[in-house]
Amino acid sequence: MNMEQSTPVVPGLVPLLDHLSGLNSAAGTHGLWRYTRIEGGANNLIYRATSPEYDTAIKWTIRDARDRAGREWAALRALAAAGLDCAPMPLFLDRDHYAQPVVVQSWVAGTVDAAPPSTDAEWQALLTHYLTIHSLTPARCAQPLLPATLNMHSVADGFARIAQQIDCLPTSARTPELRALIHAAETRDWPRWPTPRLALCRVDSNTRNFVRRAGGWASVDWESGGWGDPSFEVVDMITHPAYASVPAERWEWLIDAYANASGDAGAETRIRAYRPLMLVWWVARLARALYEVPRGGDQRLAGRNPAWQAETEAHYQRYVQLARAAV
Repeated sequence: MNMEQSTPVVPGLVPLLDHLSGLNSAAGTHGLWRYTRIEGGANNLIYRATSPEYDTAIKWTIRDARDRAGREWAALRALAAAGLDCAPMPLFLDRDHYAQPVVVQSWVAGTVDAAPPSTDAEWQALLTHYLTIHSLTPARCAQPLLPATLNMHSVADGFARIAQQIDCLPTSARTPELRALIHAAETRDWPRWPTPRLALCRVDSNTRNFVRRAGGWASVDWESGGWGDPSFEVVDMITHPAYASVPAERWEWLIDAYANASGDAGAETRIRAYRPLMLVWWVARLARALYEVPRGGDQRLAGRNPAWQAETEAHYQRYVQLARAAV
């Protein structure tokens, strides 16, 4: 898909981008702009840049087949065109003139917390945020959007997603635990359902990507977004490492609340089928990381935590146990 470049609408933005390109500085000034590096991401370099008139987020993305900057630009434009105040406003896209593609957007003020929601009100705000995003369907959207980078529409599609990860591993790196989980999943009796309706999906439930605001939550980092089964987003959250501390009863509440509020009669069935598949996907994904990264694979713009391997191995063992119990 050919997603368009944009024309700068913020005065002085291009000279600032020229200055920042390849700089990787923690903070500084350029003309009327002040900029600060925002830590936390791995695939991108993000700056907050302010001038007397503008408050922006500048995101340099890794260059790969996903077209991260183009995807983010398209999703933000679609949300803005639909009048949905749940994400930054898109300001500028350039994928051709710098070493890394860049997408510039408005800075979203609010509170960001690494911890999952802890109160009923916070969980309701997060649920409402997802329902707002999922209200954007192809029928309401003139902006071309790609399929979401990770989503499931059926059990067969779930197995295909798992296979994408396994195919990146040589036979010798396919662990006994992973083999046993695949066998258990393949011999399980799975439900079937009609093709679900499509909606815009974020495909990134990392807690740090949600901006908690009094007037309704917003979220950032849309580089994986696109069309998909919206009920998969619940599973993406349930199985995400950032939500490991959430008790099982909260997930039961969320499944029931989402199914009722979305009006999708098949949502609960799909969520409960996608969950074990996604847990096996995580085992495969983590096994892949443990194999690839020491060999120079999975390159990123930001350096890894020195403890990444121990942390990844701990995650791997946890997901093996979760997947065994689920499949």
